[in-house]
Amino acid sequence: MTRRILFVINHFGFSNGVASVLRSLIANLNKERYEISLLVIYDFNEEFARPIIEQMKVIRGFGFYVRGFDKIVNLIPSGLLYKLFVKNHYDLEIAFQYGIPTKMISASPNTHKICWMHGFDESMVLRKYYQQFPVIVNVSKTGKNKMIKEGFLPEKCEYCYNIIDEETILEKVDESIEIKRKHTLVFITVARLAPDKAFMRYLACIKKVIDELKGKADAEFWIIGDGTERFKMYKYIHINDLSKQVKLLGEKTNPYKYIKNADCYFCGSYHEGFSTTCQEAAIIGIPVVSVNVNGANELNEMQGAGRVIENNEDAIYRELISIIQTPQIVFKWKSIAFSNRNKFYKQHRIKKIEEVLDKY
Repeated sequence: MTRRILFVINHFGFSNGVASVLRSLIANLNKERYEISLLVIYDFNEEFARPIIEQMKVIRGFGFYVRGFDKIVNLIPSGLLYKLFVKNHYDLEIAFQYGIPTKMISASPNTHKICWMHGFDESMVLRKYYQQFPVIVNVSKTGKNKMIKEGFLPEKCEYCYNIIDEETILEKVDESIEIKRKHTLVFITVARLAPDKAFMRYLACIKKVIDELKGKADAEFWIIGDGTERFKMYKYIHINDLSKQVKLLGEKTNPYKYIKNADCYFCGSYHEGFSTTCQEAAIIGIPVVSVNVNGANELNEMQGAGRVIENNEDAIYRELISIIQTPQIVFKWKSIAFSNRNKFYKQHRIKKIEEVLDKY
């Protein structure tokens, strides 16, 4: 019997880790068992959705986004938003993202609903909304355990690792890239250029490393993505004469070919759930160095390479300078990471997710 499922998300487009996770999930669900509808509150990118467009019904919410619009939407009662956009009955409703999706589905009269938590809500800002769900799914064991420590019943807490379609990634990694490396080491990061990704802190650390090594920092830093901090980052790079070693490459439909040509993936975010791009790097066989965010230690254990460091500026600076001064460690990591890449393949994850979808 086909199960009708509604997923609700804020944005559905490129340079959006949660959207990428959901696209992979929908692509890999059993098409005979699940009938999928996708409600996108704000922006919907048709090119991004093209690979799965035949596998779902799309419901466009407001259909646009401008800076600050979410603050206005937050003033609308959750129940009213639900009535505005959800017109049909579903066997299961899933709030797949923090914010409006979580608030809106919490107000649903449907008792079959799930809150899917990617980044842990450290201050429990939405606690009263989480309490309206029969189950909360985290994307890492760490997140699940934190929810239990916050007082949520163990039987109401699950975890499912994100499905990442390695086939889609690996078929694109060998495409040529337009940029030529000019240094021994290449660090790469793929993310929205937004405050929570801590890029300004990262740039400050890079500057400190370059200044400290006085022209002997044989490394370059590629940053892929777009967002509200792009101009601020661009200005900082040029004011501090970092453009020879820091490259803002913009948004890319195929970031994987750039990751393949790098030596180390760096995650310096203030907060993460279980970083999708870190896992994509692991699938490609590139070692990951990450600050201590949710999922970082789990990834490090699975990959057997890279490192998890404290989530502060001094730790980032010390790690970058250490790697640059001893680059052989990265080449050792790359060999190990390549050997362990299949631990992140989807076959190990899809079964658990379908069990959760069927259970609730």
